[in-house]
Amino acid sequence: MAKYLLEIGVEELPAGFVPEAEERLRGLFTANLKEANIAFSQLHTYSTPRRLTAIVEDIAAEQTTTEKKVKGPAVKSSFTEDGKPTPQAEGFAKKHGLSASQLTRETIGDVEYLHATVVNSGQKTETVLPEIVKKVISQISGERLMRWGDCEVKFSRPLRWIVSLMNDQVVEIEVANFKSGRVSRGHRILHPGEVTISDADTYEETMKKVFIIVDPAKRREMIKSQVTSRVAELGGQSPQLESGLLDEVINLTEWPTALVGQFEEEYLSLPATLIETIMIHHQRYFPVEQKNSEQGERRLLPYFVTITNNDRAEAAPHIKQGNERVLRARLADGKFFYFDDSKLKLEDRAGALGKLTYQEGLGSYGDKTERLSQLAQVLIKSMPSGHSFTEEQQKQLIRTCELIKLDLVSNLVRELPELQGYVGSWYAKAEGESLNVVQAILSHYAPRSSTDSIPQDQLGQLAAVLDKLDHVVGLFALGKKPTGSSDPYALRRNGQGLIDILIDGLTQMPLNISLLIGSLLMAFEPLVEKNGKKLDTAATAADIKEFLTQRLKGKLLDSGYNKETIEAVLNARDPLANISDVIVRMNTVKHMSSAPGASELIRVGVRIGNILGPDSPDVVQPDKLSEEAEKALWDAFQKNVKANWQRSGNNSANSFVMPTTEAEYQSMLDLLGNLTPHIDKFFVDILVNDKDIEKRNNRHAILKQIDQYFRALADFTKLQPLIS
Repeated sequence: MAKYLLEIGVEELPAGFVPEAEERLRGLFTANLKEANIAFSQLHTYSTPRRLTAIVEDIAAEQTTTEKKVKGPAVKSSFTEDGKPTPQAEGFAKKHGLSASQLTRETIGDVEYLHATVVNSGQKTETVLPEIVKKVISQISGERLMRWGDCEVKFSRPLRWIVSLMNDQVVEIEVANFKSGRVSRGHRILHPGEVTISDADTYEETMKKVFIIVDPAKRREMIKSQVTSRVAELGGQSPQLESGLLDEVINLTEWPTALVGQFEEEYLSLPATLIETIMIHHQRYFPVEQKNSEQGERRLLPYFVTITNNDRAEAAPHIKQGNERVLRARLADGKFFYFDDSKLKLEDRAGALGKLTYQEGLGSYGDKTERLSQLAQVLIKSMPSGHSFTEEQQKQLIRTCELIKLDLVSNLVRELPELQGYVGSWYAKAEGESLNVVQAILSHYAPRSSTDSIPQDQLGQLAAVLDKLDHVVGLFALGKKPTGSSDPYALRRNGQGLIDILIDGLTQMPLNISLLIGSLLMAFEPLVEKNGKKLDTAATAADIKEFLTQRLKGKLLDSGYNKETIEAVLNARDPLANISDVIVRMNTVKHMSSAPGASELIRVGVRIGNILGPDSPDVVQPDKLSEEAEKALWDAFQKNVKANWQRSGNNSANSFVMPTTEAEYQSMLDLLGNLTPHIDKFFVDILVNDKDIEKRNNRHAILKQIDQYFRALADFTKLQPLIS
């Protein structure tokens, strides 16, 4: 069996695109080889900033011959009375390269059809590969494609060479005016110029000789090992080795070499996050952190480790000096902005915040701050008894909403946008704000990425919910909801972050998100109409709720709940009115489903739910009950369920009050469980949908009264698959 090598040489690709391009190469090449019926054992891919490589192990010399049956016309319409094939039959045979006599017959159902057995003889792999490779290359590229020269091919960066070898023989391919061969390119600095690849087997070894580590996994280990060693020599550690920074620098170099630089200790008076942000986001350096800092506080050492693409000893002093000079200038700027900004109090920046546009059509960040403060008050007033905020908590939430966006108009955030939230918390702390408020200003942006966690403090969680909800509702009000894979305003990320906080953070807090959505839509309505548009608040609210509910469903699935339980609980009533109650009900149904007698209870709940409609009456007229089974059911419900539920203190005499804890829901289920024999007899003896409208309404009303207890927990009709 043979080994095939494909190397696509390019100008330096953006570091963030390299892993994606490699993954696409792997998936597309694999899919196209399988579609072409070319067998192989394994396909490996590698990547550097200047090349994408695929190596196919044990690739077959030719395509697998395939055979398939194609159904044709019915036999009865394919032959004349004297047995000669009709033009229809001959045309079908000719289409598949056969004569009519070579067609076979097969009965499908009660009809006999002609069939053609089509054999596709495999071509040699070298003949098929060129078209496959051209197709794969055309599909690899992502966004912001480029064209160059006079070729029609588009790619993320200009193509520069193609290596295509089957063992040691060139497989000729022409893409973007480049003809494939065995000539690659070495390291741009350490071995500039061409390098000849003798065969696919020695590819990786050959490239290493010209200072190219083609395997990103090996570059990762080289970088980790070198950085760990350099940092240990300095008596420190580098937690950033476990971050996205490592993923980025892997794809910035082909021959990675760690080099230590130093900066003046005076800059250590700045917040560590400020120094790290400058190092990481602007320079791609690994900060060096002191080991075993006192009381767990992080302290930086005046060093950094940069990953260079050059290991020459004579080049090291120049590289070190250049990196130190650039970092020193950036740190000086950061220090100036940090201390210059602190001359003005946060709240004194409110005027400037009013001039900073939040979103065209939604006003300024000053408007957003005012909305958040008002929304905080709506939230405070909406909390049910037993969950009310203390006076101090109310003050802190409103104060947080007043301050959380003010650092956006600071010079430091303008220079380093990644520091939004951090800067506000530093200045708020220096101005003597409550430590809870300081922490909330910092944490309310979380989760900042897919790898980040939600805010760990309750005040930060509440502020984040209000902030993210304002963003989602505002953009939906403008008609800018995400479509397909396009989400330019990060609504999916904000929506998922909102749900994550409600589920993982504010689990015990009954927040009414639906109420907050309505309040925000009222605030956005005049802004939208000011631009000449009409806001359909009901339709927009429904879209937002559906958007958030879909994320809630995904979150619950990821948490291990089955889809039947999720559908049953969410369908019973508006889940966004109290997500903490959703979790309680999810756990109740989960435990109920595995308990003895669950199937009987689910069965009667399903049957009652299925027979009732939206217009079913709920007022029972006891004096109109005529059959013994309906009288018995109504009497048992009154005495065994309703009376006991009222006596438990969970209900008033005239209205049904929802349970609030899993124990209360379980108590309600126990009462319903005692009622199941009466319900069974009712369905056996009674015609519920009687022609007599008075009887039918009365019987529906009995079931409606019982169903409110079932639906308090879940829509039991969605649980039917659990007993099917």
